[in-house]
Amino acid sequence: MLKKYTTIIRIAWQRSLTYRFKVLSYRIGEVMEMIVLIFMWSAIYGTQDVIRGFTQKEMITYILIGNLINVAVRNFLSEVVAKDIKDGRLSIFLVRPMPYFRYIIAREIGRASLATFLSVLSQLIVILFFSSSLILQTRLLPLLIILVMLPLALIMELLLSYLIGLIAFWAEEVDGLYAVIDRLKKFFAGGYFPLSLLPPAFVHVSFLLPFAYSFFVPAQLYLGKIDIQTGLKGIGIQLVWILLLYGVIQIVWRAGLKKYEGIGM
Repeated sequence: MLKKYTTIIRIAWQRSLTYRFKVLSYRIGEVMEMIVLIFMWSAIYGTQDVIRGFTQKEMITYILIGNLINVAVRNFLSEVVAKDIKDGRLSIFLVRPMPYFRYIIAREIGRASLATFLSVLSQLIVILFFSSSLILQTRLLPLLIILVMLPLALIMELLLSYLIGLIAFWAEEVDGLYAVIDRLKKFFAGGYFPLSLLPPAFVHVSFLLPFAYSFFVPAQLYLGKIDIQTGLKGIGIQLVWILLLYGVIQIVWRAGLKKYEGIGM
């Protein structure tokens, strides 16, 4: 069984090599976006030393570390699932012995591996370029908690993207909707600015949502603005969300499949 999944991942990775220019262009866009954010915040600080508890160095570190984590867990599974549903390719998988959910997760891991590697590499190059403005975290425990959060955040992102992709069972045109959802996810993840700049009640709610664990929470933990206990609690919240998302996926899949089969395979 394991050999089947490794084969799917390998084939998907090889196919991704045929779209090298597309992968490269996305990476350039990512780097430019991060550099723009850094220069924008540098301009906002001007002669100010601190804004809402963040020094300029802390803000730049937040952007650099947060983006590094974000690109490591990001995926485009929702677009793949939606396309399979809209184009009718899902019908092929309904008669195969391997469940579609397992197949598409394995394929996405293989497909995204090259893009993720290049994204992480490009982010590290930018971090090296701005190393003089980077705060180094030397405490081992926060770094270990972040390393535990990373794979859990990846699983959450995959499940969330898969769930979003299932919207295609009910909506004909989904590209615009996905674009809106993607920007909302980035906002609630703290991708545009630290969520702690917002009212405290919003920050408390963000800790209970899955989005913040792909950017805001690990970046804050790295900066030491979140204590170890809160970090450990965050891991527990991640595990709860993984179980919850998987359960919701099963419900939505069954409901969507009835509609899909009702329309005709």
